[in-house]
Amino acid sequence: MATPHFDDIRRDALAACADQPEVRTALARQHIAVTGGTGFLGSWIAELVAALNDQYQLGITLDLYARNIGEWQRNYPHLAARADLRTVAQDVRSPFEFARNTSYVIHAAGIPNNRVHASDPLRVFQTSVTGIANALEAALQLDGLRRFVNVSSCLVAGAPQRPGALAEGDCFPLPPDQPHTVYAEAKRAAEMTAAVYRSQYRLPVSTLRPFTLTGAYQRLDRPWAINNFMRDVLTSGEIRLHGDGSARRSYLYGSDAAWWTLCALIKGADGEVYNLGGATPVSHKELVQLIGDDLSPRPRVTFNTAPQRQPKQDDLFPDLSLTRRRLGVQETCTMAHLIEQTYRWLARAGA
Repeated sequence: MATPHFDDIRRDALAACADQPEVRTALARQHIAVTGGTGFLGSWIAELVAALNDQYQLGITLDLYARNIGEWQRNYPHLAARADLRTVAQDVRSPFEFARNTSYVIHAAGIPNNRVHASDPLRVFQTSVTGIANALEAALQLDGLRRFVNVSSCLVAGAPQRPGALAEGDCFPLPPDQPHTVYAEAKRAAEMTAAVYRSQYRLPVSTLRPFTLTGAYQRLDRPWAINNFMRDVLTSGEIRLHGDGSARRSYLYGSDAAWWTLCALIKGADGEVYNLGGATPVSHKELVQLIGDDLSPRPRVTFNTAPQRQPKQDDLFPDLSLTRRRLGVQETCTMAHLIEQTYRWLARAGA
């Protein structure tokens, strides 16, 4: 039986998919495979497929491929025990196969955690580059493949250091031979690998570039700013910002991110890239104020905790014009709801 918190997740999932009945119809009785399936996006896709099947009797089946599945199965038995969902233990760095009846593939394997970028850059690179090559080779064996969606990263665009939103065609230089850029370079190479397979083998490949995604299924120890701020509140009652709070990000809740990904399966076009993120930029200063609005006592906020850092333009949020036009999607989760649900999830995780 679902807990009240997972009931909230179910409501969010159903709200995300409510306005596109044509996509729901196209997904009916399809078999979807997700690599990196026990991560944030894969977990939300599992929630969304479960909601679609229960609410609309769509008969979708889902395979989640991941290196470590045991912990996920123990933590989320309401998903792991479902007959329409299967977990498959698989490291994408090794060759593998998809189930023969797979019609859609979402390749979401990757290691966005920048702490691992520093400690194990080779695994980061191999997971993205070797991983997508293995997934594409497996997809080549599918007679009924309708679309392969590569989940890339907004970081492939480089560091803009200029104000404003990033469009899919924007590109800025990355310094070569810098281990701290290994994830961006690996995702860039993965996009090229996907383009080669699309060109040479006519695979129906589209790409999503996520920006900041948040909500339930986030991990408290992940080094994203919103996680850091909430962890600060939970552990000390104080929020510490390294800079002056002017850096701007936007935030997309997990239910919307999962639904947009499923829409890309149905509406995506060969070779196209779509941004995946929130539309409204929020500065870190504004974010900590929003986090504090519903807390009592209100957390203290300390700025410039790393004064040696030189101030710079730091905007990283998407232009969603193409995504909205092609996929017909919209955000269904307000910023206030996003913050509330994310804080509740992380508070439980840290309990």
